[in-house]
Amino acid sequence: MNFNPLVFKQQFPLFDQQENQSLVYLDNAATTQKPQCVIDAISDFYIKSNANAHRSGYRLAQKATNIVESVRKKVAYFINSQQTESIVFTSGATESLNIIANGFKGKLQADDEILITIAEHHANLVPWQVLAKSESANLVFAESYNDLLEKITKATKVVAISAAGNILGERIPDGFIKAIKRRAPDVSVAVDASQLVAHQKIDVNAMGCDFLACSAHKFYGPSGIGILYGRRDLLDHWPPLQFGGEMVKTVDLHSCEYHHSPMRLETGTAPLSAIAGLGACIDFVCKYPRQAIRDYEQGLIELLHNCLDQLRQKYPAITVLTSAKNNVGIAALSVKKPYSIYDLGFWLDENDIAVRVGHHCAQPLWNTKNLDGGLRISLAAYNTEDDINRLIDSIDNFFQHISVNFLTENKSFDQGIFNDDFSKCAYQSLIRIKPWQRRYQQIIEWGKCISFKSAIREQQYSIKACESSLWLAVKQQNERYFFAADSDSAIVKGLLALILCRVQGEHIEAIERIDFKQYFAALQLDKHLSVSRINGLNAVVNTINKIVGH
Repeated sequence: MNFNPLVFKQQFPLFDQQENQSLVYLDNAATTQKPQCVIDAISDFYIKSNANAHRSGYRLAQKATNIVESVRKKVAYFINSQQTESIVFTSGATESLNIIANGFKGKLQADDEILITIAEHHANLVPWQVLAKSESANLVFAESYNDLLEKITKATKVVAISAAGNILGERIPDGFIKAIKRRAPDVSVAVDASQLVAHQKIDVNAMGCDFLACSAHKFYGPSGIGILYGRRDLLDHWPPLQFGGEMVKTVDLHSCEYHHSPMRLETGTAPLSAIAGLGACIDFVCKYPRQAIRDYEQGLIELLHNCLDQLRQKYPAITVLTSAKNNVGIAALSVKKPYSIYDLGFWLDENDIAVRVGHHCAQPLWNTKNLDGGLRISLAAYNTEDDINRLIDSIDNFFQHISVNFLTENKSFDQGIFNDDFSKCAYQSLIRIKPWQRRYQQIIEWGKCISFKSAIREQQYSIKACESSLWLAVKQQNERYFFAADSDSAIVKGLLALILCRVQGEHIEAIERIDFKQYFAALQLDKHLSVSRINGLNAVVNTINKIVGH
């Protein structure tokens, strides 16, 4: 069957909004957009069926209960679980993974091994760290799927792995879990399928896992609802992570008895509207040919990597960390200094392209690569070749505007650090530039006024509250204040110049009269800059005000 991404995209109302007409959304590994049918299902539940499930016998309560249990059946079918009782609703994959790890308390002995990879999301790392510490077990790390197989020993009791990495995007090899079981038949295997479920059909029986976790918001469903699959013989005796509500079968003042799965693990009031949305999400996904979508997405990720490789050859500062082979639709890259990956992310945002910059909740992986995070591009079925072309053009433009010559000049200059010349930074001329993109480029140009200053790149001069490092020092001379600033980001240098051009060499009275809030508003910075950038600007202004005695 054929797949038409444009028809698919029409189901998502976010892209129809006027402010999103030019949006290229490439942060799908973090969360996907929601089709209209999911939004309608959530709304319809509150309009037509709102009552607490499993609590009462009146009509609305029965209707709510029927919705929950019908969606449970849909989930079982969706992942090919033979028993609906093996499906537990949680708040998301994070809670699911915590429930799984918590259940091994008392089941491990000292020096038993928990085997995971270095690329795991924090949600599939930290719970196992806590468990290993509480049980005096050993946490063993593998660098790859193949390395993981080699590290299985008689002491291995649990293997916790992602079915696809959230940074490198690599799919788990076919038959991998069964290969684990052949080496260690009694080992328990828990799978974080959060990054896989949107891109291919899940079959827990064919996979052979003991547990599986995922979140609905990763595959076009609502946030706040997750899926935990577990073998019924395990879940019926699995200890709850929380206690209270309908998970209790009988209770007296000093003891209680829990229900069997799934109720023993579904504590408190369920996220009923989100469950209704999950049901609509599964119906929606199942309407489309999964293999055709997978083939289409594979073509996109290959195109993306080919284009990134061409950019890498043009700009050697780019490092691409991923490949298109066996990839769920993720590309990750870093840039070498003096470029800043945060500047690149900000630049893309200014071009209405949404990507994710940072550690992506996988700091150990970045540490092994000696990188302080990177930029992740993640695809979904509504993305197109035009989206990729716009992304590549914008990255190309970034490297053309933020030239290496500009970023590295004056690195040997470290005398007269308070003598940066801001005479070319004319505020009124900046106000007259109406298009934000041109105004933004002018601010970057102003950043050339700020020289490299190794003398102030120390902790005592550092200002927090910004994605990029920035430093600020001050001296007072003849009742005037002079400031020395620096940053590892060209964009932040421009924003620093925007501030310092108003205060450099001024008397305290003149500085106190400046209304920076109005100053920034006139330039519409609050509209165009990220919260982190605004926080950084405010931190600099607050530091200046504190210095001059506001």
